[in-house]
Amino acid sequence: MPNIKLYYYPGTCSRGPMVGLEEAGAPYDMELVVFVRGENKSPSYLKLNPNGKVPTMVVDGVSITETSAMMLFLARAFPEARLLPFGKGEVADAKITADVIWCSASVHPNVFHTRLPQFFCDNEAGMTRVREMAMERLARDFQQVEDRLSAGPWFFGEQWSVVDAYLSWAWYRLNGTDFDFSPYPRFADMYERVLKRPSVERALAKEQEAYDWLEENDLMVNFKTLNPQSGQ
Repeated sequence: MPNIKLYYYPGTCSRGPMVGLEEAGAPYDMELVVFVRGENKSPSYLKLNPNGKVPTMVVDGVSITETSAMMLFLARAFPEARLLPFGKGEVADAKITADVIWCSASVHPNVFHTRLPQFFCDNEAGMTRVREMAMERLARDFQQVEDRLSAGPWFFGEQWSVVDAYLSWAWYRLNGTDFDFSPYPRFADMYERVLKRPSVERALAKEQEAYDWLEENDLMVNFKTLNPQSGQ
């Protein structure tokens, strides 16, 4: 059994790997990275993740720094958990890998541009346009999800996967924006079902504990004022 430690911050995409770990029943340690204290830019953290972002997963002393890589690792390390529907041939597995990478290479950046346009432009008019263009791209991404869900209750059809958890995080992060969710009823239904999954409930409970501690200690991040100097 690998020794796993997850560096995380509640509400971020660290939720995806955390759900994967919970789903697999894997023992793991957690460490909250407090942005307000600059812990994500500390020398010790930058040794683990030179990008200064969360999540970071350390497995037997080796750092894994991208959410998609963590999910692919967990699916391979814990095959009995069926975190991804691997095993139907090299080409089929490559297509599944492409779907995981699509989440982190397309959906995730578009969410980031929508929620934190100040990372990509330093004037108000430009930030507004960054947000608008990101939401246009997200509409196309979400339509792809909606189309995939026509074949079954989950992204890969009948089998739940960590991709469902990752995509549900994207849906969650867009709450509170003016993104139009109405064209995606299947996605909306999938999101609600993901929230009821025991592994997700456990992960959300751990996030809530972190939220409570951050609030009690006046260490919550204000994402509206977060800037590139403080990091994601």
